[in-house]
Parts: sequence; C-alpha cells; structure tokens
Amino acid sequence: MLEIPKNIPPQQSPANEPLDLNKLKIIFKRNWLWLVVLFLVINSIAYLKVRYTKNVYESSSELKLDIKKEATEFGIKPTVEDPNLNLLSGEIELIESRLFLGRVLDSSDLNVSYFSVGRVLNDELFQSAPFVVRYKAQNESSFNAPIHLDDTGNDEFTLQVGDEGQKAAGRYNSKVSLNGVDLYIEKNEAFKKGDEIGYFFVLNTRDALLGYLLRNLTAEPLNFNANTLRISFKDNNPSKATAILNKIDSIYLHYSYEQKNLANKQKIDWVSNELVNIEHKMEDFENYFENFTLQNKTNNLDEDLKKTVSAINRLDSQRYELTNKIVEVNTLMEGLKTGDLFISLTQLHALPPTIAKNLEQLEDLYRDQEKLKLSYKEVTFAYRQRQKDIETLRDKSGRQLEEQRAEWIKRLEQINQKKARLEHEFVNIPDKSTQFSKNLRFYKLYEQFYLSLMQSKSEFEITQAGSVPDYKILSPANLSYTPISPNKLMITGIGFVGSVVAMLLVVGLLYVLNNKITSLLDIERVTSVPMLGVVPSSRHFTKNGLHVLDHPKSMVSEAIRTLRTNLDFFNINGQRKVIAVSSTVSGEGKSFIALNLGAVMALSKKKVVLLDLDMRKPKQNLPVNVDDTTKGISTVLIRKNTWQECVSTTALANFDYIPSGPHPPNPSELLLNGEFEELLNNLKTQYDYIILDTPPVGLVTDGIMAMKRADISIYIFRANYSKKDFVLNLQRIININKFSNITTLLNALPSTGEQSYGYGYYEEPGNRPWLKKIFNT
Repeated sequence: MLEIPKNIPPQQSPANEPLDLNKLKIIFKRNWLWLVVLFLVINSIAYLKVRYTKNVYESSSELKLDIKKEATEFGIKPTVEDPNLNLLSGEIELIESRLFLGRVLDSSDLNVSYFSVGRVLNDELFQSAPFVVRYKAQNESSFNAPIHLDDTGNDEFTLQVGDEGQKAAGRYNSKVSLNGVDLYIEKNEAFKKGDEIGYFFVLNTRDALLGYLLRNLTAEPLNFNANTLRISFKDNNPSKATAILNKIDSIYLHYSYEQKNLANKQKIDWVSNELVNIEHKMEDFENYFENFTLQNKTNNLDEDLKKTVSAINRLDSQRYELTNKIVEVNTLMEGLKTGDLFISLTQLHALPPTIAKNLEQLEDLYRDQEKLKLSYKEVTFAYRQRQKDIETLRDKSGRQLEEQRAEWIKRLEQINQKKARLEHEFVNIPDKSTQFSKNLRFYKLYEQFYLSLMQSKSEFEITQAGSVPDYKILSPANLSYTPISPNKLMITGIGFVGSVVAMLLVVGLLYVLNNKITSLLDIERVTSVPMLGVVPSSRHFTKNGLHVLDHPKSMVSEAIRTLRTNLDFFNINGQRKVIAVSSTVSGEGKSFIALNLGAVMALSKKKVVLLDLDMRKPKQNLPVNVDDTTKGISTVLIRKNTWQECVSTTALANFDYIPSGPHPPNPSELLLNGEFEELLNNLKTQYDYIILDTPPVGLVTDGIMAMKRADISIYIFRANYSKKDFVLNLQRIININKFSNITTLLNALPSTGEQSYGYGYYEEPGNRPWLKKIFNT
C-alpha cells in the first residue's frame, strides 16, 4: 500500500536552491535568438561609438612658478602675504579665469572656424583653409551656425546658413551680405583639395569661444613643493590644440607679471593719492594758522585773554573817575549859577590848574564882597566895582567848566566804546581758541599720518622692486598625433563585456522569474510524494490521442508502459482497481496520460474502462465515436441511464469509454451521492481497471471527490508548464484530505538533457542535425 510520509520537508527558499543547469540550459535555448540580438545590438553601439566619434588630441606644457623676494635683503619685512604661499592655487584660478582667457582671445585669430565636410565626419581646417573670411557684422544672427560655401566656378560661390537658412551668391574678394553680416572672402590658392565633399565656416561669438576654451583647458599642479604646473588643452585638431596652448603659455607669463606688479602698483598709487590729499589739507591748516596770527597778532590766546581783562578793568577805573569829575563840575556849575560857591579840595585837584585858580579867585572875590558889604553900601563904586569883577570872573569860570565837562563827557563815551569792543573780543576769544586747538590737533594727526604713509610707500616701492616673478616653461606645448579619446580598444572591450554581462543578466533574470517545473528535482525538492514516473515530450502527432497505438516504439509509449509496470509496485491488483488521474490546472496532460495508460493496460489483456468525470468540459479528439452525447456519467448518476447504456467501445479491445454526458448544474454534488460509489462498485465487477479522468483540482472540487473514491491517484505535472506552486497545492490537498494513496508524474519532460531517460534507441531520430540538436527544447 502506498504510504505518504507525514513529515513533509519544508520548501527550500529560492536563495538556497542549487543552480539548476538544465533549467538554465532550457532558458538559454528558448531565448538564444534574443540573446544574440542583444549581443549584436550592444556591440553595434560600441562600433558606432568608435566609428562616429571624432578623435580628441591633447597638447600639454609644464611651467615652474617662483617669486624672488629680494626686498628682504634690505632688512625690510614683507608688507604682504608670502607670494609663494598658495601660489599654484591662485595661478590655476588665474589661468582658468574668463578675464585671462579673454586676453588670449584678443591675441588669437579664432573668430572664424573652417571645416571640411567628409563622407562620415567633418574636420576642422586649422591654418589650412581653402578660403579666408573677414567680416563686419551688424548683428550676430548668423553666428555659431555653419555657413556652407559652394564654389560654383569663375571665382563665384554661394553661401547658405545651415541646411535650410538664407542663401546668398557672391564673388571672391568682393563684399557679400548675409543676414546683416558683410563678408569678404579671399580664395587660398595654395590650398590643396582632398577627398572632402564640401566646406563650411562658423563665425564664433566671444561667449562661444570663451566656453570652448573653458571646456578644453585644464590646469593642474604637478608638484606643490616645486611649484610646478601642468597646462593642457584638448581639441579634435592636434595643431590647433598646440597653437592655442602655446598662445596661453606666452600670454600667461606676461599677464601674470602684469598682475603681480599691478597689485603693488595699485597700492603705491593709492598711497600717493592719499599723500597728495593730506598735503592739500595740511596746506589749508598752515594757511589758517598764518592768517590767525596775522589777524590776532598772536598765536597765544590765553595771554591775550588776560590782557583784555586788564584793559577792561583799566577802562572801568577811568570811567569811574571821569564820572565823578563830571558830577563835581555839575556841582560847581550849579554853585556858580546860585552864587553859593564852595570849592572842596577834591574838586580843586580834579580840575585843571587854570580853572581851579579862577575858581579860587572867584571865591576870594566873594569873600571880599562880603567884607565890603559891611563897610560900604551896594551903590558905592567900590562895591559895584567888586560886583563887576565877580560877574566877569564867574562868567569866565562857568564857560571854562562847561568846556571841561564837555571834554570829559566825550572822553567817557570813547572809553565806553573801547570797553564794548574789548568785551566783544573777550567773548570771541574762547571760540577762536577752541577752533585753533582743534585745527592744530588735526594738523598734527595729518602730519603723523603723512609720515606713516611716506614710510609705507617707500616700503611698497622697495618690495615691488624686490619681488620678481621667476616663471619658466619647463616643457613647451607638445604636438601629439596620438588621440587621447576615444579609446577604441576600451570601448570595444566594454561593448563586448557589456553585451556578455547583459546576456547573463537577462538569462539570470529569466532564471529567477521562471517559476515553472523543469525537472524532477523541482518536485522532489518540495514534496516527498512518490514519483510514479516521467513521460517525455513527443514530437509526434496523434489524431485520436492513443499514442501507444500510433507510435508504439516511441519514448512516450515506452514511458507509459513503464508507468503501468510501476503501478504494480503500488499494489494495483486484486481489489485495488480504481485509478484517478488529476492535475492542478487543465493542459498538464492528465487526459492524455489517462487515455494511454488505459490503452497500455488493455494491451496487457486487462479489461479497462475510462470514465470522463469532467462534466463541465467534455473531452474532444477521443478514440471512440460517441453516438449520443445526451448520455454519460451525469445521466448515470441521476439514474436516467445505466452505465451499460452509456459505455462506448474503442478501437482497442478491452478498452471502454464512458463520456461525461450533458453538463449538470451540480457536478460536485453528483459525485458526493451514493450513485457514484455504486457506479464504481458495479464497474469493478466488470473491469480489471477503472481509470477516472478528473477535472483539475486547482479549479473545482470535483477532482477531490473522485480522488477520494480512487484506490490510487496519479497527480500530473507538466514540465515547463506547471508552476512550482502547484507542488505546494498538491501538498495542501494531501494535508487537508489526508490522502495516503497519491503519487506524482512528470509529463512532457524534454527528451534531451540531464533529466531525460534516454529512450532514443526506439523510434526517435538519433542523429539529428547539430543545429537542431543544440537548439531543440
């Protein structure tokens, strides 16, 4: 009895699966045409890359950069950073700068590029053009575009911008206008024509040329300690690359020297300008000091302030004294008018001596008159004479006092004016002093700054004279005719290796993505269900499906006979007569196996009946003619017909066939009722073997019902058709339904390869053409 092991080994993950060479070989054989196409495409791309890529040439030169510091020999400390520090980095930036490259363009004749049109590629004609173009442009609409020149003979030509642009005709050495550009084209009589088929030229804009120089120029340090620099330039024309690099080297040496001196010169110029400005300011201050001294008669305002205060004090004393004198004079004048004259000593000392003498005489006359008044009457001559003398002297003294008072008043006014002037000067003296001190302070600062700048200027000048760039060309630009790119050998190798790698990747991807059963190992690796046998694939065509009759000596027929033999090892005899043949999905060959297995058994003198249990999809291409399709298994199970009424005989003796009958609405329920079991029991009494051709168990449950009634079930897998998951489906069916009488069969395994059983010594052709033998799957 067939026993299924209870402990089913776990499925191995794809990562742990060993490499299936047979599967790999099958994948390769099935896709060899696409792999060859992939190989040819990749290598063709590599060939086209090599064939249609212009050669790039590189010219290089080496420079040594040093700056001598002779100023230190005079004991002067450097006023700027060591020029040799970060020298290479700065010089590389300088060489690759647009400013420097613009200087190179100004010294180069690159405004017009000439090209010859080849049959495959276009080449630039550097310094060997068939014509020379000079132009004067009002706009740049035709710049950076090819202008084709077609020599029409008789010193005439036609021009066309691009392939479909504006055209113009002209003559050599004459002006021709094209898109706002006046062109003067001279023919180069020394030019020798090659196998080119045409010419064109390009008017380059300055931006395009700068971009061209920046793209192809490389400056890199060779040795930082030695301050050596490598400059290289790449171009499709080796002569042009060399010429441009020579121009860059020569201009760089001169330009770098200018830049080094320019920095010091700019510093010296700035210091000189500052010195001139300070000189002008110091002259202004000096003029101010001179005018101040002339205007104020001194340059010591503190002393002047003291003198002014003393003068004001003296004027105040004079004013006080004059004011008192004027008051005394007014008192005397009042005494003269009233006749009550009294002269004090103070008044006498204040008056001039003449007036004081007259006033004393007048006072004496008044006293004499008083004495006469006592002796004589007022009408006497003596009295009257004394009165007349008094009046005469009084009038005289009054006039003198009036004149003296006027003089003193005038003098007092003069003193007041002088005091007011001195007080005004006294108020302004502090402001003048502050302004003077401020200007003096600025003057001294400018003086110190002036001396400092003078010293700095001297040091800059000495440093400039002592710092001498010592740049040398160690290796001039070389002319190399060996292209640096494309590397044809490398590209070809990359194409070949890449195509092989791509093929391997494709094969590997197909290998990983292919989850179909290709060998016995794919089944045995997942499940331990016994393997009944292997049926190879057949290249023969069978009309009625009985392969064992049409091709009895084929490998397929032999394999089916082997199945019959192997069934004996499963104890198929005696009471064990029911064999169910099923699969996961349709197309895996269960009907073919069931039909031919039944035929082989019938050939061994056993009576066999084949039941088509797929009531949802009746079989076609049967080895028997079914006269009435309204009868079959479905009508037997509903007791409409007996199995004897439905059975059909085949062309092979002892081999009968019962069709599925009309499609019932409930095929699964029909197999569950007792009529099906009763039918099998009846057939067992009449036949040696009953073969059940079941529906696919992966789609419907009818097959499971039939397998439960069978003594042994044969589960079919088809090589390169059934998925590996179908083996898991089988294992799931076994675990759920507790099947212990099931075995597997691998159908349609390719007859070549490691998994074939080698039946070639039968009817199969043994010596096929080698090409078919290799690519036959």
